[in-house]
Formats: sequence, C-alpha cells, structure tokens
Amino acid sequence: MKHTLLIVSFIAVAGCEVFTVGSKRPVVQEINQRSAVGAVYLFKSELDSNNAPAATEVLARSNGRQLLAIEKYELYDEMNRLGRLIAKKPITLTRTDTISTTLQNVKLEFDYQKKMTFTTQKIADSWFIVDIAE
Repeated sequence: MKHTLLIVSFIAVAGCEVFTVGSKRPVVQEINQRSAVGAVYLFKSELDSNNAPAATEVLARSNGRQLLAIEKYELYDEMNRLGRLIAKKPITLTRTDTISTTLQNVKLEFDYQKKMTFTTQKIADSWFIVDIAE
C-alpha cells in the first residue's frame, strides 16, 4: 500500500508543473514603423549600428510634417550624441502612454539606468518620433 501511494504521488508530481522558475517568454516586438514602440525600436537599432542618417528618417516635426533634408543633416551630431548614450545598451523597461489615437509617449529604460521618453505621432499610417526627452 505504501509503495503504490508513493508511486502514484511521484507520477502526479512529476507529470504536472507545480511552479515555474523565471518568467514566460518575452513578447517579440517588430522593429518597424507600424507601431509607436516599433518606431522607437527602429530608431534605437539605427543608433546601435551607428547610422545617424537612417535614424533621422524616423523623426518628424510635431506639426505632422516630415523633416527637410537639411534639417535631417543638421541633426546628425545630435543623433551621434544620443547613440553614444544608448547604443548597445539593452532595453530593460518599456511603457506606452496613449495620449490620442495618433499620439503616444513611449518610455524606455536602458540598462536599468538611463530613462528616455519618446513622443511618437502617427503620420500617414506610419509612426514617427516627434520629441525625445531625457
């Protein structure tokens, strides 16, 4: 009787998951301009690869207009500075605040230390960064 009870309890414990150590699989974020968070991730990936011209392609004016080529060129130094601050650092926290259907704030934390807020706006079915706050 003791042996059967022991075998049954062993099978019951071994056959089901009692608890899980760690967290579940992380959510995979697409890196494109179809979402506000995706646009920010695209911006960061361009900074990670030290590509300031491509990083400026994700930027726009707050009035909903694209930047002119000369404005993008003038932002290259600022993009390089931002790249030195956050490039190659892992994103440890992402929060999104929806302001309206076309305006969202994306707050990122880099390597548990640096926090930045990206204001994104939907312009013609694509999301663009219109403001960056440290």
